[in-house]
Amino acid sequence: MKFARDWWKYLTIILLFYSLIMGLAIPLRMGITSGRDQLSLRMGTINKVQIETYNSNFQNKPEEIRIKLNAQKAICAQSIQVIDAHNISASFMIPSLELSEIKSPYPLLEIWDPSNGYAFSAVSLQEFKDSSNINQPINYCKTKFLSPKKGLHFPFLNILEETIRNLFYHVPMWFGMMLLLLVSVIYSILYLRNPQNIELDIKASSFAQIGVLFGILGVLTGALWAKNTWGSYWSWDVKQNTSAVALLIYLAYFVLRSSFDDTDRRARIAATYNIFAFSTLIPLLYIIPRMVNSLHPGAEGNPAFSSYDLDSQLRWVFYPSVVGWILLGVWLAQISLRLEILRNKKLETL
Repeated sequence: MKFARDWWKYLTIILLFYSLIMGLAIPLRMGITSGRDQLSLRMGTINKVQIETYNSNFQNKPEEIRIKLNAQKAICAQSIQVIDAHNISASFMIPSLELSEIKSPYPLLEIWDPSNGYAFSAVSLQEFKDSSNINQPINYCKTKFLSPKKGLHFPFLNILEETIRNLFYHVPMWFGMMLLLLVSVIYSILYLRNPQNIELDIKASSFAQIGVLFGILGVLTGALWAKNTWGSYWSWDVKQNTSAVALLIYLAYFVLRSSFDDTDRRARIAATYNIFAFSTLIPLLYIIPRMVNSLHPGAEGNPAFSSYDLDSQLRWVFYPSVVGWILLGVWLAQISLRLEILRNKKLETL
């Protein structure tokens, strides 16, 4: 009977352990780390490039290394040399091209090896013409599909690298925060409609407490992520700033609650302020960051993650983690609610 009542708590534990173990244990796919954001190649001449890779073990030459110009055309390496398990040297003859004809996300440097899988990196083409190489043959090759390595592997993204695992903790905390604060403001609205039921105000406070706790944890995990990707814990990025302001507004909610001794007056004013505080979350977290450029993941000032940041194998861990953290937040809010009710009963007996 108890198990049937508390099944969701067992589910919470299972989901959190699953996301923790799988999130740390699954390896990343092979990636290209040389050049970080972009490798620069010159058109109209032979380019010899040393390619540094991550999570690879080259014993023999990769089956294919190519510069993919668009969906139909690619240039294969003229020569390939394995330097060591993680480094390869390749040469390409790049023709003179009209840069306006090459649309994003091309050109791409792509590597495929049966034992190491597939890796790619963005390439920058620079206008350059060497007349001594004008008659050099260009090794065009078919743009066949290059399959990733079999098995479970998380995507390799430059700069993020191993820190991509923080996706399973940082983002679910913000999901949990938003849901908990939404539940809190709903209880505040219900209290204002029924001020005789003081328990509604206690529920609003309990859910707000855990919601703000999740928000603080989200900021801390985000600062750790920023240190590894942007170079400092706090870069004054718009998303960091607006998140901090949102949390300060909610911290003022608890300061306000502690400023009144009268239970009814405290509940009424706190409920009104809670509605105001929640209404500021939308512009602070979702509107303002989209109006300006941001270091946060996403394109053109959009801080949200996209299909390019979240592939199918990440989803197998990410979504269970989101559900687990939300359920944990509800569980903690219930514990906080019971403690608050017991505290009020104790005060009534004094």
